[in-house]
Amino acid sequence: KENISGSTGYFDLFRSRAMFPIADLRGRVVGFGGRALGDENPKYLNSKDSFLFNKSEILYGLFQAQKHIRELDCAVVVEGYFDVLALHAAGFQNVIATCGTALTPQHLKLLSRFTSRVVILFDGDRAGIQATERAMELGLENGWVLHGAVLPLGKDPDEVVAEDGTLGPERLRKILEAARPILDVR
Repeated sequence: KENISGSTGYFDLFRSRAMFPIADLRGRVVGFGGRALGDENPKYLNSKDSFLFNKSEILYGLFQAQKHIRELDCAVVVEGYFDVLALHAAGFQNVIATCGTALTPQHLKLLSRFTSRVVILFDGDRAGIQATERAMELGLENGWVLHGAVLPLGKDPDEVVAEDGTLGPERLRKILEAARPILDVR
């Protein structure tokens, strides 16, 4: 129905956002994530939870990464969709992201089907460091010893991999190789 101003009353929930289809383990699109292109808040906005999509139970990029995670026996968890895309493009095929939420017990249960090693590679800012600490606690509560990779202060994974041409991916590779059980990082 149109209202007095001629508007239908509907608006685009994902306006001014880059859109990312979120797939389940079979590659079926079950939701969408939108990243703000400007300074809008929230930075990331996902489809509403439904019987198909629950952000606490799904990991962005897992459909594409599951084979590589099994082969390497390692999943690298990052915070953002751009991080996943940039790292995959740079050859890091075992990278996945939470869908705008913290790591959950359901995420760990899902990952246990593919690997015994999880590396947390959250942003090198205060929020990322705090999220890494929360992930460590969650891991211990759920029988996991998670590994933490330490980024330069203030850097995101996609920024590190984009640095200095071919030096960025090599720098990130060294950061991932240096990942230690988070208990040791504290």
